[in-house]
Amino acid sequence: MFDESFEAMKRLAYLLGADDPENIAQEAFVRLHDRWEKLYDDSKALPYLRTMVVNLSRSRLRHLRVVRRTPPDVMLDELSAETHAMARQEHKRIREALGKLSRRQREVLVLRYWLDLDQAAIADTLGVAVGTVKATTSHAMTNLRKHLEEW
Repeated sequence: MFDESFEAMKRLAYLLGADDPENIAQEAFVRLHDRWEKLYDDSKALPYLRTMVVNLSRSRLRHLRVVRRTPPDVMLDELSAETHAMARQEHKRIREALGKLSRRQREVLVLRYWLDLDQAAIADTLGVAVGTVKATTSHAMTNLRKHLEEW
């Protein structure tokens, strides 16, 4: 049935205005295959297939109309090369300063400010008390500021 009807279904989708008739015909055959056991008469397969191609084509055309009516994304001004260079330099400084902290201080800051975890989640992740997280965060921020001010 596929060999005999695929080109006709593809042509039907094309004539109905579909922009991707081959995909619509393929999808119709896939859906027919999925429902084959539920067909009460095999002679109804071809009319069922044609109906699916028509419905899929209509659906595709509706989708395209909506997409074409949607306003295009607003193009934001691109940041200058200088801005990108300065940001990279700043990131490098922060990473170097983080590298000077103790392992636990670095872990606490990364979990807090990059993963946005609360103190309880950080304590659970590291297997320490919440009070330890609070104290470590305070010490880490003090040390981080000190290392950043050195530059």
